Amino acid sequence: MSELLGTRIHDLEPADRALLISDLHVPADGGPVVAALAAAVRQARQREAVLFVLGDLFDSYVSRSQAKVGVWRDVAALFRDATDQGLAITVLIGNRDFLLGDEFERASGVALIAGGVRARLGGVDTLLLHGDELCQNDLPYQRAKKWLRHPLTRAFARNLPLFLARRAAERARRKSQRVIHSGDQRRFLPSERAVAAAFATGVGRLVFGHIHRLAEGTFGAGRYHVLPAFDERAVGLWISPAGARPEALTGAARLGEATACPWSP
Repeated sequence: MSELLGTRIHDLEPADRALLISDLHVPADGGPVVAALAAAVRQARQREAVLFVLGDLFDSYVSRSQAKVGVWRDVAALFRDATDQGLAITVLIGNRDFLLGDEFERASGVALIAGGVRARLGGVDTLLLHGDELCQNDLPYQRAKKWLRHPLTRAFARNLPLFLARRAAERARRKSQRVIHSGDQRRFLPSERAVAAAFATGVGRLVFGHIHRLAEGTFGAGRYHVLPAFDERAVGLWISPAGARPEALTGAARLGEATACPWSP
């Protein structure tokens, strides 16, 4: 295990084929994204690929009791059915669901990762991140992230009664939306120096989400892929020995054209 930009990087076993999706933001009422997730799970099983969710599986997850109710229980059951049949699923913790914990891991059978993943996928040394750690110029968020993810803060929040936890999360979300729409929007982009630090680890491929756009390109001698928000486009990244390509995972998904990702200074 190593560390990058304050994020722990976990080494996983290599895989020839992998399907990557990110930023599902599954809401409390479920909706079309749950059906799209089920389609992604089916396709990963059919192609004998491993499945990675690169953060923000849920729009909000604030209490350990959520794994037993509603859409959170339903998603855990969807994963459990697949993992019981041999599908390997790894879920990175994102900024919206950073309070996910071992109760969801037990219910779903997934490997839950608080950090990033490094693995040889399709023959290429690959680094998988949620992507928020790359946005180093968003200083208020980076400062808040440190204390929000402190073990004491997590322990207090995860043991609140569900109705209190969700009320606090909604207030935090409203405040976050006001902050997001104020000031220089370039601060929410990955910084060039952070991306350089990621490739300085020696990987040949970097994949992340968080910024909700479909993008790809080269960075030095490496190549990067940015995943769009799955709840908006149902697009994933297929990786095999033949390479990596974005792919629409449902008939209604809009693939679109991947463009170069802009970096902040």
